[in-house]
Amino acid sequence: MSTAGGVRLDALDGRSMLRDHPGLFLAGEMLDWEAPTGGYLLQGAFAGGRAAAAGMCDWLRDTGG
Repeated sequence: MSTAGGVRLDALDGRSMLRDHPGLFLAGEMLDWEAPTGGYLLQGAFAGGRAAAAGMCDWLRDTGG
């Protein structure tokens, strides 16, 4: 079971970027998400990390970074 606590999901945009701090992307246990992962907690963290990395690449492309 993943644990609750961390940054609320509504504080992020669709790219996993913190709305109040452009350029700061969050994933995994930094987020407030709770699910019966049943041994797949690492997979959830890896998938969230990949999604945040893709969001960061999109943001960099959009901002010319």
